[in-house]
Amino acid sequence: MKCSDTYEKYIYCLEGSWHKNPRSNQSVKPILELLHNFHKVKYVYRRCLTKGEFLSDLQAFTHKRYSKYAILYIAYHGLKNGIYIGKEFITLKEIADVLEGKLYGKIVHFGSCSTLRTSENNIYDFINRTNCFFISGYKKDVGYIDSAAFEMLYFEALQKYRSLSRMKIVVVEKYHKLISILRFVMS
Repeated sequence: MKCSDTYEKYIYCLEGSWHKNPRSNQSVKPILELLHNFHKVKYVYRRCLTKGEFLSDLQAFTHKRYSKYAILYIAYHGLKNGIYIGKEFITLKEIADVLEGKLYGKIVHFGSCSTLRTSENNIYDFINRTNCFFISGYKKDVGYIDSAAFEMLYFEALQKYRSLSRMKIVVVEKYHKLISILRFVMS
């Protein structure tokens, strides 16, 4: 099963605020910069602090100009079956409503605590409705440093393999302990 015709899987990242202090520098952007500097992975980074901004930039991801961006990276605080944008909770179903039928061949990664601690039906509904290749994320609350380190390794592995099945095998073989600790899943 092929993920992409090329190895390069550019990243389109939407990130919320990790801290109540507006001057906080906490961000996943350094992960993207490191991947770009060492592996030439192109990325688009958008900071979305409101539900309206998030939904607008989520919709923008489906436009033709981002067709080479194979990975949608959603980095927010999470809870079972969804993410928080400020005090608003958005479910996987609401995200799928915006992306319905528009993610053929794309990978969606939820860099958020517990978002994929949900039923298999919710996960498969998201995949089927959006037509994405697969989704990944965590089934528990995770520490920022642990998950950031893993995501860097994971995104690097996504760049190396055209075959989804081979990439999954390699990631599980190399990082099985981290996968277990973080309760990371690829569905």
